[in-house]
Amino acid sequence: MTIQTVKPNPKWLYALDIIDSTNNYAIGLLEDGLAHHGDVVWALEQTAGKGQRGKKWEAKAGENIMMTLVVQPGQVLATNPFHLNMVVANTITTYFKNIYPYWQVAIKWPNDIFINAKKTVGILIENVFRGSQWSHAIIGMGINVNQRVFPEHLANATSLHNASGLSYDLKEIITDIRAGILNELQASNGESFEKARAAYNENLLGAGSVRDFRLSNDEEIFEAKVLEVDPEGMLLLQTKEGLLKCASGSVQWLL
Repeated sequence: MTIQTVKPNPKWLYALDIIDSTNNYAIGLLEDGLAHHGDVVWALEQTAGKGQRGKKWEAKAGENIMMTLVVQPGQVLATNPFHLNMVVANTITTYFKNIYPYWQVAIKWPNDIFINAKKTVGILIENVFRGSQWSHAIIGMGINVNQRVFPEHLANATSLHNASGLSYDLKEIITDIRAGILNELQASNGESFEKARAAYNENLLGAGSVRDFRLSNDEEIFEAKVLEVDPEGMLLLQTKEGLLKCASGSVQWLL
């Protein structure tokens, strides 16, 4: 008879069955002095998962990853918060390319990851300050992993399973992505910002092509060529009227 043993969770992992939001839980841990650099909050189900600009992150319980990684940005990244955004997006993009080389992986500015032109990952970073000092970052990640069917209003979503036909171990992905981000943060130095930006722009969705956009405060649709993301994290678009610099939330992609 073979006896199977279940490995205990590592000390850095808070594994929960159900929670309103992993980001909220992580912030609570920080406020209580219980969270440390590298800790992860992972929930099988979220009842109020956070998306960008107040949207809700929807995912089927037990089939996807809803996680939050707590980090201390350090002095290098603290000079430009978008540096952390790029580190996270680049790490996940590289990881996906390594585990399945046939995928077309791209970063949809500012912080979604697309596989084969469909949304697979949403990232929400919330910053925690102590006085004027950026003490911690709460990196929320929603990753569609083994879900096969999505609601009609999420027609532009896919999962790792749907894109490959394979099934994946959730805890293994969490462990790998956590390690990748922490390693990149540890290796960050004064020269790493432009290296990260070059990698980010190399994988930028639509780079060099003409796409349809709409300003968030305007219903009119316009065409623009996607150029790059500048050092401040602004998306640069070439329109008929000239160069347009877009801050996060100021423009909508019409995919």
